Amino acid sequence: MEENTNITNFKSRIDHIEDVLSSIAAGELDLRIRSDVEDDLTGIEQAINLLIDDLTNELKKSLLMKDELEEKLKKIQEQQKTILQQQEDLMELSSPVSKVWENILILPVIGTLDSQRTQIMMENLLQKIVSTGCTIAILDITGVPTVDTQVANHLLKTVTAARLMGAECIVSGISPAIAQTIVHLGINLSNILTKATLQDAMIYALKKNEQLIDGKVKSNLTEQDDNKIF
Repeated sequence: MEENTNITNFKSRIDHIEDVLSSIAAGELDLRIRSDVEDDLTGIEQAINLLIDDLTNELKKSLLMKDELEEKLKKIQEQQKTILQQQEDLMELSSPVSKVWENILILPVIGTLDSQRTQIMMENLLQKIVSTGCTIAILDITGVPTVDTQVANHLLKTVTAARLMGAECIVSGISPAIAQTIVHLGINLSNILTKATLQDAMIYALKKNEQLIDGKVKSNLTEQDDNKIF
């Protein structure tokens, strides 16, 4: 003859187990099954509590790992933002426009030209033309290693934009090798005033401003009779 199972308040305890499991599924990970009696159901309750402990520990580890990954991702995004800002700052520094004489600006171009850098270079030049009122700008490409069709187009765009702002552009620093490359590529720079060296461009600009007379530099403030610029 089978023995009767010894379980106290069976239905209420089963309901309590279901409530605890539902609450844990909803995110209340610290809940556990409580029982003040020891009977045939107690072992099951304890086993369920152990299983809940294991599952919640793993879940807490996963949540902690998720938080750590999100924090690392946030730091990486901030670093990327800093790097991009530094790249923009370097772009600005790589395209400085300086007023070197009355009514004369110089933009030395060093390195390879691309679309982004050309845009920054053009913006810097146009802003300087507006802020200074200068009508002569020298683009010195002595530091540009090679000139191809793309670079030539960038130069044309910059010169055209400066003209629209009322400034005459002179491109200097064209080496014999670059001159031959331009000829071989069939690039038309006939609309651009070019000079072989920065010195030639400065002499032209000073003469254009009537600031160079008989090799002497004339300023609006003083006339430097004793010192020649070149």
